[in-house]
Amino acid sequence: MQKAILFLSLLLLGCKPLKKVENSSDFNKISTKNLINQIDERKPIYNFLALRSQATIIDNNSSSQFNLGIRIQKNEKILVSGSFLIPLFKGLLTKDNISFYEKINQSYYVGNYQYLSQLLTYKLNLQSFQNILLGQPVADLNKMRWKQQIDEKNYILQAYSKESNTTFYYKFNPLDLTLRSQAITTNETKLTIEYENYKLSQGYLLPQKVNISAYRKGKDLKILLNLKVNKSEKNGTFPFLIPKGYKEIKL
Repeated sequence: MQKAILFLSLLLLGCKPLKKVENSSDFNKISTKNLINQIDERKPIYNFLALRSQATIIDNNSSSQFNLGIRIQKNEKILVSGSFLIPLFKGLLTKDNISFYEKINQSYYVGNYQYLSQLLTYKLNLQSFQNILLGQPVADLNKMRWKQQIDEKNYILQAYSKESNTTFYYKFNPLDLTLRSQAITTNETKLTIEYENYKLSQGYLLPQKVNISAYRKGKDLKILLNLKVNKSEKNGTFPFLIPKGYKEIKL
């Protein structure tokens, strides 16, 4: 159950190897700069989102299912609550820290993003998790040098960072420029995130299905989310308090 509790952390353990594709599409190629500008223009505009989801976590041969409540205050914090008939865990992500506790083992963790960044050799932050949930690129498209490719169904952007030895790979739907998949690859980690069933909500498109496949040091993990937007408001509440007597976890 602890791996279910840590699911947000485990989202960022690695990604899918890249394959070269041929430019054989029947839709028009546009300049990379123009493509990135159009993708930016389609980013969702919101202050607060409340999501609910059914989650399935497959860890090698075992699996677990539970319900999630997710609240996002844009660029400020994310609150995640897990339950299955009874409350199971709660986690809070802020700009500086990750905190969570789980009820079955009465344990908790408080720390920054450094541990996860070291695992992936890529600097992670609150926006990384926010973008993963909402079908947005983890990398800032305006701060990297991209190579554009086109296959028969997608616009494709690929970039390599020498500083972190990391490759980024993105596929976009040519009709509405929604993100179909994103991947972040290092020598030791592989992460693929695929998005399906975008739905118009509050004037912007959000994915209803988020499928995450992660690999690191011989361990496989899959996280399947079926998301629904509950409400969109200016502000929401983020109640989080670690219960007294819980034991601290060290990562």
